[in-house]
Amino acid sequence: MPKLKLQSAQQTANALTAVTDQLYEELRQSTLKHWLDDEKAAKKIDEKVHAWAYQAKSSLDQQHPYQAVQQQLEAWLEKKAVSGIELELMQQQFQDFQQGLGIPVLGDLWQFQQNAVQSKTALHLQFQLLQEKWQRKLTEAVAQWEFEQLALQRDAFLDEIKDFLAALQKMAKHKDAFGAETGIFIDYSKGQLTEQDVQQFEMWSNYLAQDKALQKLCQMMGSAEPSKYKRKPLTVNPVQAQQALPDQRAFEEITGIHLSQHLNLALPSELALLSDPDLQILFDLKYLESNLLGFHLQGEQSGRVIDDPRRTPKKRGEKGPMILCLDTSGSMHGQPELIAKAISLYLAMQAMKSKRPMHIINFSTNLTALDLQQGDALDDVIHFLSQSFHGGTDIVPAMQHAADMLRQPNFSHADVLVISDFIMGGLPPELMEGIEQLQQQGAGFYAAAIGNFRIDHLNDALFDHQWVYQANTGTVEQLN
Repeated sequence: MPKLKLQSAQQTANALTAVTDQLYEELRQSTLKHWLDDEKAAKKIDEKVHAWAYQAKSSLDQQHPYQAVQQQLEAWLEKKAVSGIELELMQQQFQDFQQGLGIPVLGDLWQFQQNAVQSKTALHLQFQLLQEKWQRKLTEAVAQWEFEQLALQRDAFLDEIKDFLAALQKMAKHKDAFGAETGIFIDYSKGQLTEQDVQQFEMWSNYLAQDKALQKLCQMMGSAEPSKYKRKPLTVNPVQAQQALPDQRAFEEITGIHLSQHLNLALPSELALLSDPDLQILFDLKYLESNLLGFHLQGEQSGRVIDDPRRTPKKRGEKGPMILCLDTSGSMHGQPELIAKAISLYLAMQAMKSKRPMHIINFSTNLTALDLQQGDALDDVIHFLSQSFHGGTDIVPAMQHAADMLRQPNFSHADVLVISDFIMGGLPPELMEGIEQLQQQGAGFYAAAIGNFRIDHLNDALFDHQWVYQANTGTVEQLN
């Protein structure tokens, strides 16, 4: 059955352009209009608008409420000729459609006499006129529906944009506390923060901004280097292991989706563009720019990997990845947890600013972790820091997880920072031995104690540097 083309791609594009123009105009009339003059903010808004327009276009395709009427008309368009009875049925269906639109039906307009005197030519002419009128009315109805839907979606999207800019405005007020520019809030935010998320951010930021000693502690932790005392070199032999290595040239198994020029691997949604003459040029452009979404295939090959535990230590002063262990146990509840999360937020912001990979471990007796190697991390950090365990304290799983991360290629030279009140037991000898080996390979271990409790009960060799922050006096003491 032939499909009716009720609305051309160009008409829909024109409607979208008109709606987006209205959206920008409303933003220019709002109290947030100054963000349109900010280069990064304007670019972010443009990206969001383009993504919304594409999604809006996709949602409109084949979703109008006249599908049943369209199918009826398509069935009549398939016919070359009709009888008088069929034409009367077609007329009744068209009148039902008009009544659904609220259009008054002129009954005598299409009246005809069903008798032998009526010629086939007149009957065929009436059939053609009714087809054309029905198609025109249906096209107008779909166009009106699309316009109304776009207007509704535009209003909802405008509220979303305003919420994003309002959150950005509140967060940008605290940029000085983090030593950052406004751009970092734009570059690393997905724009999905709730009002509660922004309130949490403001609470941590306000505490940090009002406490100069805490800012100093954050700066010392962010710039700390491993101790300069000599460490005994490891006397271990390289380990050879047989492993299955990925082979990008072997097309054996689907492992994901990527952008390419391979037509044989293109997704069906991309190939569907070829079915619409108005969208064929888009397909051609995506092909020429290697931007076709397609399946990513790879295979495996066996190989022997030589792993030398004596990795080349990082140069002193070199800033590598960061692993942060944050204590949210019951003993940290209240002000200590607020301080710890303010420090964590500062360190995460600095990691994003300097593009340092970061791994945050939230621990009590259990633990959760967040990897910040990817972009759009600010929203994830705020959501993650909003979590708390408020149970007992067991640092062993967190330190074991940190040690395991240090053995990963992306974090092999990372700095490990622990923020806690250190009301906890010590570490088992085997874990301490593993940590000492990691220290000899260049990893740094640092601790910030919140409160009066000292770290004396832990092994002296565990941390390169130790700080104690006294919240009641607002002072920082460096133990080593």
